[in-house]
Amino acid sequence: MKRLILPDDCPEEIARRLDVIQQHRALNAILGVNPDAMSQAEQHQQQRRRGEPIGPLHGVPLIVKDNIACAPMPITLGCRALASLNATADARVVQRLRRAGAIILARANMSEFAFDVRSRSSLGGDVANPLCPTLTAGGSSGGCAAAVAAGMADGALGTDTGGSIRIPCSYTGLVGLRPAFRRSQLDGVAPLSPSKDTVGPMVHSVEDAALLHAVIHGLPPVALPVRSLKGVRFGVVTALQGEDEVQLEVWQSALHTLRRAGATLVEVSLPLLEEVRQATCLSLYEFRVAIDDWLSKQPGAPSGLTSIVDSGAFLPEFAPFLRQMLASNTLKTPLWLAGRRFQRLLRQNLCQVAEVQRIDGFVYPTVQRLPESMAKMPPGCAPELAAISGLPAITLPCGVSRIGLPVGMEMLSAQEDETMLMTLALACEGALGGINEVLRFKAGYRQSGTVCQNLS
Repeated sequence: MKRLILPDDCPEEIARRLDVIQQHRALNAILGVNPDAMSQAEQHQQQRRRGEPIGPLHGVPLIVKDNIACAPMPITLGCRALASLNATADARVVQRLRRAGAIILARANMSEFAFDVRSRSSLGGDVANPLCPTLTAGGSSGGCAAAVAAGMADGALGTDTGGSIRIPCSYTGLVGLRPAFRRSQLDGVAPLSPSKDTVGPMVHSVEDAALLHAVIHGLPPVALPVRSLKGVRFGVVTALQGEDEVQLEVWQSALHTLRRAGATLVEVSLPLLEEVRQATCLSLYEFRVAIDDWLSKQPGAPSGLTSIVDSGAFLPEFAPFLRQMLASNTLKTPLWLAGRRFQRLLRQNLCQVAEVQRIDGFVYPTVQRLPESMAKMPPGCAPELAAISGLPAITLPCGVSRIGLPVGMEMLSAQEDETMLMTLALACEGALGGINEVLRFKAGYRQSGTVCQNLS
């Protein structure tokens, strides 16, 4: 399993990763590289030679989604209308990454404005899945997922409003953490839905997710406690398992493995699940107000969403959606207030079910079916449980299907503090590690194209 390891030779590491980016340009994962990455690597190497104190990410190259400010690089949201926009200050999470010694290597392509569950933008095109370039990498943080899966970096920072970290991580076999909602973490992040937006890590292991999570929250990195699954009670939300037979085969095998490791699996029903399925995303009401305010603070930016729409410099498929959003020029409307009430109600409901049934974590497939093409794949409502409630959730690979695609298991905790969630995820990762290797062998899982051969 790959890990975020401090490089012995920072310039050599940056050069190697830049070469990987160049080799995989066809994935459309990257919108631009940091022109100062190599000089920053030299500075990091000199610090080490002088014996100066170094941080927990000293010289580690990371990819950042292009709606998170990394000054003085561009911040475009994947949109042609914002192509000339440059960040004037780092986002809070980027400041903390840099203080920990990380080097921001590149800006990742994304779904334009972070709207979609696939990553297609007018600036970067479609992001392809490195496991099979004829498949979507998912969205909206698909560029981050593709970059990490292809080896451009071993970690990335994405945003998650309705599943935008977890969906692409599920498609590419990565670990993705959507932390509990905290408004203070959004400083310097272009908004989609300010009541749901979050920033989180996209990596190869739960331990690396915990490391980046601690850094971006300004916490000292501490190793996760190792615990057994014996005595752990998982609430399996069977209504979210979907009908993809290939995925279900892996899912049932993963549940069997967790049982053998000592976990107790309890089938749970969620009374508000149908309301979650039918809920309108609050971004429909919040985006226009939030993006107009954000644009007003960016030097040289369009005057507002109306100006962007009038320019036509965005994906044409989003035109009806953007025009619909233009009608929402104020908050605290009856529909917005109803949505906010439902957020609180769902959170209370999940916490109540967890308390009454003594559930340590809810588990279900991250998406309802595996990707089949570059087209948008409706993920189902599972990612919205955490997105609407504001509770933390993590996805990790629970196996590889017989056609060679990874399957993601999402785990949601009723505790706002993510420590218990990540501790349980680490225990599951350990239990599932063996089965993942067997399934990879059986499926002929390789990044060299065997997945595509299995799909053909």
